[in-house]
Amino acid sequence: MNPKVETGCPFCGTGCALSVECREGTYKVKGDKSNPSTQGDLCFKPIQMAKALDANRLTTPLYRRDKSEPFHEISWDDALAILAKNISFLPKEALYFYLSGQLLTEESYLFTKLIKGHLGTNNVDANSRLCMATAVVAHKMVFGSDGAIGNYADIDDAQVILISGSNPAWAHPVLFRRILARKKAHPETQIIVIDPIYTETAQKSDLWLGLSSGSDTMLYNALLGELYRRGKCDLSFIDRATQGFELAITEALKTPFKDAIQSCGLSLNDAQTLLELFTSPKKIIGLWCQGLNQAHDGVMRNLGFINLFLATGRVNKEKGLPLSLTGQPNAMGGREVGYLSNGLPGYRDVRDSSDREVCEKHWNLPTNSISSSVGITITDAIDKISTNDIRFLWVACTNPLLTLPDLNKTRHALIRDDLFLVVQDCILSQTAQLANLVLPTASWGEKEGSMTNSERFIKRVRPFKSPPDGAKSDSDIVCAVAKELGFSGFDFTHTKEVYDEYKHLSKGRLCDQSSQEYETLSYQWGGERLYRDEVFATPSRKAHFHPILSSAPTLNSGAFVLITGRTKKQWHTMTRTGEVSELLKDEEEPYLMMNHSEADALGINEGEYAIISNPLGSLELPIRFGTLAPHHLFAPFGYGQTPINTLVPVINDPFSSQSALKSARVTVRAKGIAL
Repeated sequence: MNPKVETGCPFCGTGCALSVECREGTYKVKGDKSNPSTQGDLCFKPIQMAKALDANRLTTPLYRRDKSEPFHEISWDDALAILAKNISFLPKEALYFYLSGQLLTEESYLFTKLIKGHLGTNNVDANSRLCMATAVVAHKMVFGSDGAIGNYADIDDAQVILISGSNPAWAHPVLFRRILARKKAHPETQIIVIDPIYTETAQKSDLWLGLSSGSDTMLYNALLGELYRRGKCDLSFIDRATQGFELAITEALKTPFKDAIQSCGLSLNDAQTLLELFTSPKKIIGLWCQGLNQAHDGVMRNLGFINLFLATGRVNKEKGLPLSLTGQPNAMGGREVGYLSNGLPGYRDVRDSSDREVCEKHWNLPTNSISSSVGITITDAIDKISTNDIRFLWVACTNPLLTLPDLNKTRHALIRDDLFLVVQDCILSQTAQLANLVLPTASWGEKEGSMTNSERFIKRVRPFKSPPDGAKSDSDIVCAVAKELGFSGFDFTHTKEVYDEYKHLSKGRLCDQSSQEYETLSYQWGGERLYRDEVFATPSRKAHFHPILSSAPTLNSGAFVLITGRTKKQWHTMTRTGEVSELLKDEEEPYLMMNHSEADALGINEGEYAIISNPLGSLELPIRFGTLAPHHLFAPFGYGQTPINTLVPVINDPFSSQSALKSARVTVRAKGIAL
């Protein structure tokens, strides 16, 4: 390997560029200062991650016919033959595939080509369904296409940074440092945080609005209605560049401003401060993530937030814009190549006959090879596994046994004897432990390709070490399976060839990268901002307002809202970061955060265990005190010994089918055993 390798971070959607110095089997990770997107900054996770690359690695395929039997090692030839036989044996409607936003773009493209093109089924989803599907739908409804409209540089001259439903101090630390740098250089910059939890981000803000969970739409509608009453909407922009404003404002005016704000659990003074900022000429950047996405009304929350920016003409460099933060490192790239259940490469859709025809011709397939029916989502697939309608599941680079809602239901589905479960991963995750067939993969640092970050910036990911003997790259596995099935068009010898095939499908599309060369790939598709000419990707070429059905749920006596989320140092289900002692420090054990006064009322002291319950089950967690909206709790979701998603029911947004992972209703009681 070269002594210094430029690559990308495998964690959050910030998409930090890295420079890895390789010397005598050791790897020193630094930020790549030449990268225009993240400019050399990075957080502690990739710095430490190289220490765990060789921990607990799988190096040979594992197989068992019966899930009650132990695994035994088999050859790759046998593994591929078994996998192909199981695919060929079943009707395509009985097949399902579950992919990941941590796969590289080329890997996701190959999966899409195999599954949707050659196998002719759209029964495929990705864990983007759990984090970004709602934001995708909202962007399509408003602007006509997926794709964040702004870029990180908009933070650098923002006068107001409004953060709703996100804790970037933990989840996107490099972006948060950029926010703090703006504040330090220009102390008049205002940071406003809307979140039921007084997070680290909120602690460093100028104003925290600790609203009650689920009242987001009520707040946004109240602000929109009051802007209109005060004559502060940008009617010139609305008239020339948007449609649907009348319906949106009619809905927003239904609840008096004061009543709406009180129902959100907020003070009128704090809401007035936020309102006055939107009536000002200041540049406002709106950032949001899972607090708005992972909700039963997530699309409505997204639309309500975006409506405030549309109503005040804030979709440009001068006045600001809404900028969605991406959860995973390549959720954007995966969506570009169509790995969700309705997608095709180049932001195409399986329901569009011309989109299907373009892909069929590009893949040398007969007409109608690609199904026009949208595939089912992952939570629906779990139901169909339980009814024996799906009998084959191939999981790649993700751990649904800890990340899906209602984990008892998920587990019962995955352990069914009539489900053939394939898991493709670099370690024996909790999901892999339930599999029939496990395929060992190369990990970050051992394979190459590209990824697209939150601001649409594409960077190369390069290997800086060799994979262990026996592990294969995800691309090699997909191509080998395709050839085992007798399909042509998978004879790639280098990742460049895969990218070159895909990029032609992006030509003329919003995510066009057809002019780029793989060797020098460092590119922000769409430029710094989309829709600079106020011409949008909708059929009318106008941005669409949507009426928001607002709500502010109330709790029964004794009930709490349990909010789930990430910890600061760990990544998702901790399969890799959990092997690094430096990243585990202070995060070795899960916990339940609650208000001191509410714990006192229940006779619970900090450090003691409490039992949280609902009809799905119960868990025991040690208590930490924090500051949250009344009757709210927080617990991290990534701990296998106490999987918090056990208590999260399957409640999906009706537009995006994204699960409401952020909140569940629970009761709390003391266990009384001190640590």
